[in-house]
Amino acid sequence: MAAQEMNTENQKYLPDQEQYQLNPEKVNDQIFDQDGQQQNQKYCETNPMSSVLNQVYHDEDPKLMKRDLVKKRKQQAKKERLISARRLKRLLRKKPVDKVRLAYQAYFFIVSVAVLTLSILSYRDQTVYEGDYKQFLDNMGSYVIDDIQFTYTNKNCKSQFGSEYSSLYEYYWSGTMIGCDCSQGFNFSLLQDQNFVNIEEFFKQSFMLGRVCSQEMLAKGCHNVNEQQPKVFNSWNDGSYGRPFVLCARRKTGISLQTNQSYCESENKTVCGTGDNIFCVPPDMSCPISEIGFTTNSTFKNLQKLNDTNKGNIYDLGKGFYFYYLKNTSNLPVIEFRATESDKVCRRNLNQNISPNRIDYPLMIDRRKQCENTDPLFKLIHSIDEEQFYLSNNVVYLKEKLPYFNIDTKYNWTIHSKTYIPWAPNCRGELFDDVIHEGSTLFFVYVSLRVQLAVTITYFIVIGLIFNIVGTMTACNFAWSCMTTHPDSQYNYIFIIEIAFKIALQIAEIIVICVSFSIIDGKRLVIKDINENNCVSDPVSDYFFTNLESDLTNFAWSYNLANLVIFSVTIILDLIILKHSFNKGHHHGAKKHHEKKEHQELDIGSHGESANLQDVKSDQKLSVKGDVLQTPQ
Repeated sequence: MAAQEMNTENQKYLPDQEQYQLNPEKVNDQIFDQDGQQQNQKYCETNPMSSVLNQVYHDEDPKLMKRDLVKKRKQQAKKERLISARRLKRLLRKKPVDKVRLAYQAYFFIVSVAVLTLSILSYRDQTVYEGDYKQFLDNMGSYVIDDIQFTYTNKNCKSQFGSEYSSLYEYYWSGTMIGCDCSQGFNFSLLQDQNFVNIEEFFKQSFMLGRVCSQEMLAKGCHNVNEQQPKVFNSWNDGSYGRPFVLCARRKTGISLQTNQSYCESENKTVCGTGDNIFCVPPDMSCPISEIGFTTNSTFKNLQKLNDTNKGNIYDLGKGFYFYYLKNTSNLPVIEFRATESDKVCRRNLNQNISPNRIDYPLMIDRRKQCENTDPLFKLIHSIDEEQFYLSNNVVYLKEKLPYFNIDTKYNWTIHSKTYIPWAPNCRGELFDDVIHEGSTLFFVYVSLRVQLAVTITYFIVIGLIFNIVGTMTACNFAWSCMTTHPDSQYNYIFIIEIAFKIALQIAEIIVICVSFSIIDGKRLVIKDINENNCVSDPVSDYFFTNLESDLTNFAWSYNLANLVIFSVTIILDLIILKHSFNKGHHHGAKKHHEKKEHQELDIGSHGESANLQDVKSDQKLSVKGDVLQTPQ
């Protein structure tokens, strides 16, 4: 009975029965920790009033207590990391440098540089671009012309003659940018006989290209040069200050260049051309125009007396100047027209040529340069001097709007015409269709090369630089702070991450290369057939197909094959290194019995560090017990 009364009396001061069960270390009103060290009696037994106050404080501000505990735990975790970092550094100082891993990292740095170099060369050494093939396809897909009219007043051919008509030629003048002219009336003619460097330097220093004048510049006599909007020139004249005119062409589809005469007759189509230049048009359509020009002979080809538009026509443009066109000659149809300065059209037809020993106006947005290579398939139709060209298009005012804008009669502008690219009869049919199809998908080759280059650059940055530096430092026993809680596994973690990234990027690169192989292989075989069968006699097209085959075979194909070999070797090397790491124990923690002393040092530590760790454990236990005791009933 006495014992029961004592227990009943003691239970009055316990928070509740459940909390008593959570404190098995309490014996005879005393608290012991796990090490058997006796603690003071609960303050709540000796001072019940304090227990009530603590309970009230806990109810009033429980968040403050939790914040203190969280802060204390963070401080304890920080101490543990510092202790682990010191131990890790002490352990790694005793480790020998892993020379095999260093050699491995050096090898992969060389590999990443080599792969990047090959990808850059494969992309850079493409002498043929998408625009070159597009130029070829645009020519082969152009509309033929079956009628040409002229007008003096209305430069809009569609509103004048109908929706099927458009200008025979259009020259795009790109316009100029703004500038600040501080030359103050300099005699520009003094520089005309000097070299180009002096002229360029004059405009850079005196014009402030692309800038407006500041107030300070305006005060010094500078003035703004306003920008000029782009313009389209489509008028021409006789070169003797005659009345300007616009030639309007009616363009139609339906021509079949990939067929021969027997096919045309079997399909009941109209046969046009002669010899190797035979082609078909629909039966309700006359043969297209195959020659145009200007003449001063009114009886040229007796066209006026024939008065048959199925054979040709001639127009009097005034002052004894005539324009004519002919149909169904031995030539292929004329389909493309260019107006350009100088007497040649650039090999890349969209580029605008300029006369030798001349530079374009420095404020031009798109400045012209003299073409190194020209397109001989363009034939000269007519030539006028530069002043006549600007006068006929009503833009001679540019000379007044733009300081030092030079319009000189000693420079000539010309109109040129181009036929379809000649195509050998033995290459027509299926091969012709293959060329058209492969050209329309050639951009996939360049897309694959760009993707491959992007993956290679990523491979170089991630593997060749980032992981190479990390791996080298790890092989030299550098202690990473993020690995302090797992010092025996630091080498494994970093190495596995490196291998995972490397394999992922290599697989991506291999996939891109394989896709590129499949795309390139089909195209290079078609291009090879064209070159071996001499399908095109045009010098520009022959140059284009020859270089395209060389690009696809010698550059893209060979460089991709070299990359595949390199990646195959690296995968084998990865497996060898993995075997070396797990069998020889060169990584920390691979075989714990091999590093028993070092691990014992991590477990025991120095005397000061052990005491600090014990304090941390005690503080953690007290915090947990404090949480339990302060839980409200």
